[in-house]
Amino acid sequence: MTTTTAQLNLRIPTKLKETAQLKAENYGTNLNFLVKLFLKKFVEDNNIVEIKQNIKMEKIFDKWVATYFCSPEWKASIKRINKKISELLKDEEKYLV
Repeated sequence: MTTTTAQLNLRIPTKLKETAQLKAENYGTNLNFLVKLFLKKFVEDNNIVEIKQNIKMEKIFDKWVATYFCSPEWKASIKRINKKISELLKDEEKYLV
């Protein structure tokens, strides 16, 4: 005999279970239905779960940018670029159309 269902046992924090159970009851449903609904949607949809990082990327990027642009290598590059621009501007008539 084959069965079309399976039992799923989950271990979750008690407080989470109680809070979720109360919220489900307020919506007129139960955790069993919500878990089945989530799993069904998870299998059907590619965007059901969105993973978010709690990292302030702007701060990390800003710190990196400040460190990079203050480096001796970057300052030397800027000097070379400015020198090249100055050289080009001397002969700008050649480049104007």
